[in-house]
Amino acid sequence: MTFPALTPSARTFSPGNIPQANQITLSGLVTGFRRGNRRDGQTLSLSFTNLTEAQVNEIKAHYIDRQGTFDIFYLPSEVWSGYTTPPVPLLSDYAWRYVGAPTVTDGIVGRWGVDVELVTNAIDTGDLVFDALQASASPARTYILDAGGAATTPARDYLIIPTGAV
Repeated sequence: MTFPALTPSARTFSPGNIPQANQITLSGLVTGFRRGNRRDGQTLSLSFTNLTEAQVNEIKAHYIDRQGTFDIFYLPSEVWSGYTTPPVPLLSDYAWRYVGAPTVTDGIVGRWGVDVELVTNAIDTGDLVFDALQASASPARTYILDAGGAATTPARDYLIIPTGAV
C-alpha cells in the first residue's frame, strides 16, 4: 500500500549509513568491516500543515492499515515533490515503515497539522516484481507492484496497486 499522495510542507531526510562493524586489534588499531551494500537507518520526517479533516483521516487510516510500525509501504512521488531525483528512489531496494504514530495538531479552524516519522526497510528485490501486470504464479513473489491482472495464488503478501488482480 502506498502512503497518501500528499505534498508535505517540510521534509527532513537523513541518509543513514552502510552497515559496518569495527573491531579493535590487539595493538589498538581500529579495523572496519563493511556488512552490506545497502544503507540502513535512512529516516524521513514529514510535516504537513493546513490539512483538511479528510486528509488527516487518510494518514490515520494508512497508519492503522499498516498495523502501526509493523508493515512496510512505498512513497508516492508527491512526497518528493520538488526533487528531480529523489534521495531514495520510489521503487528500489527499500520500502518504508512508520517509526511511531503520526502526531496531529490543531491549526486554524477546520485545518490540522500532521508530523510523520519514517524509516527505510531493506527488502529482498528477488521477491519484488515491478509492473507485473500479468505476472505468473511461479515463482512465488512476496511483493508485486502495479500488479494489474496478476494471479493471487500462491498468496502474495503485498499486491501494491492491484488494479484488476485476480
